[in-house]
Amino acid sequence: MEYPLQIELNVTQDDFIEVEILEQELEAQLWKESLKKTFIIETAVIALAIAVVMYFANKGTIMMATVGFPVFFWIIFLIQFVYTYKWGVKREFNMAIQHLLESKDTHEFFTPERGMVLFFEDRCEYLTNEQRRFFDYDKIRNIKIIKHLYIFVMKKTKDKNLRGFVYMVIPRRNLDSAQQQQLDEICARITQQYELKEWMKSQIFG
Repeated sequence: MEYPLQIELNVTQDDFIEVEILEQELEAQLWKESLKKTFIIETAVIALAIAVVMYFANKGTIMMATVGFPVFFWIIFLIQFVYTYKWGVKREFNMAIQHLLESKDTHEFFTPERGMVLFFEDRCEYLTNEQRRFFDYDKIRNIKIIKHLYIFVMKKTKDKNLRGFVYMVIPRRNLDSAQQQQLDEICARITQQYELKEWMKSQIFG
C-alpha cells in the first residue's frame, strides 16, 4: 500500500448531523445503563430498609404494617424506572433528533469543512479551513464506519494538536473506489493493531 493516502475533504452540516445522531444514540444507551444501575441500588436500599423494619416489628418495637412504607416507595421507583427506561429515554432522543432535522435547513448547527486528510504509515494529518491537526494512530479510540461516513473517534488527550478535536469525519462521497479500498485497509489495520472496540451499535445507521 502506498502512503500517504490523500483525500480531499468536503464535510457538510448533514455529515455532522449524522455524527450527532450517533452521539444522541450513545447518550440514550448510557442513560439506560445508568437507570438500571440506579434502580438496582434503590432496590438494595429498600430491601435493607424492609429487613430493618421487619426486624424491629418482630421485636415488637414497631407495627408490622410499617413495612408497607418501604414497599410503597419501591413500587414508585419501579414505575418511574419502567416508564423512563421504556418510553422516557426514547422520547427525549426523538425530540432531540426531530429538532435537528426540522431546523437543519434554517440553522447552522455545525460549520462545514473543506480541506484534506493525509494518511501515513502510523500518522495522520488533518488540514481544513478551521484547523490543522496531527496525530499518531494510537490517539484513535474508535473507528465507526457507516453507510455514508468514516468516523474516527479520538481519545481524550492533552496533546496540543488534538485539543477540542473529538472526531475526524470523512464522507464516502469524497473517495473514489480505489481510495475507499485503501481506507478500508487502513481502518482494518489500525483496528487490529490497537485492538479498538466498536464505538457503539446504532439502531439507525448500523
